[in-house]
Amino acid sequence: MKSRSYYIHSLLLFFLSQFPFAQTIITDRPDQTESAVTLEKGRLQIESGILNQIEGDGNEKLKSLIIPTNLFRYGISKKVELRMVLQLDGIQTSKDNTYQFGLGSVELGTKIALNQNENPTVQFAILSHLKLPKDNEDRLGFLNRISLAHNIGQNTSVGYNFGYNHYHQGKGSFIYTIAIGQTLTKKLSIYIEPYGSVYNASAPLSNFDYGLAYLINSNLQLDLSFGLGINNTMNYQSLGISWRQKAIVKIPSVP
Repeated sequence: MKSRSYYIHSLLLFFLSQFPFAQTIITDRPDQTESAVTLEKGRLQIESGILNQIEGDGNEKLKSLIIPTNLFRYGISKKVELRMVLQLDGIQTSKDNTYQFGLGSVELGTKIALNQNENPTVQFAILSHLKLPKDNEDRLGFLNRISLAHNIGQNTSVGYNFGYNHYHQGKGSFIYTIAIGQTLTKKLSIYIEPYGSVYNASAPLSNFDYGLAYLINSNLQLDLSFGLGINNTMNYQSLGISWRQKAIVKIPSVP
């Protein structure tokens, strides 16, 4: 049943992707792929959402409700932005039917665009975050990835992320994402994305997600996304909103 649902969703998104579009605000949600574009100097962008996720089976089943997820982005130069991840985690185990909420791990980081020219053929950026432990059971982490993006034709874009997350006590994981986005109208876009991770001495985890984004105006966007585990038991649903500060218009002085 799960396999049939996976292919139905994939076919639906394939047929929807035959229509054209473009939008202005560029976000790092709802997919797992971080964009290769930084905010311009002095611009603030907030990307927030609600995430409901289930992992595992039986006694190992874990439900998560993150409300809200928050990514704060601020451009400090033409090619550099500062970033902070701040969220409230709700955890429910098979032994407890109620969610236990607490502040999630705080991440502080930066994104640096390496070739953010007027119209580059391939966009290229590096990202690095410091993950602060939320409690004694959590671990300090250094999260790093390379982001690449390019267009295929006029209405299709592809983004790739490759990286390595290192955690305290020598544990870490390699990660990858490949997001294919398609514009449908001046307001609507969709994407599909395989992504996964390889932990030290563990079998690779492979997942798939898909979703859509609706542009309310050039600085405000809504999104909806769904995720499925391919070789593991996982599914999630997410609803989000992203807001970008309007550009500051400089008024020329009167001589």
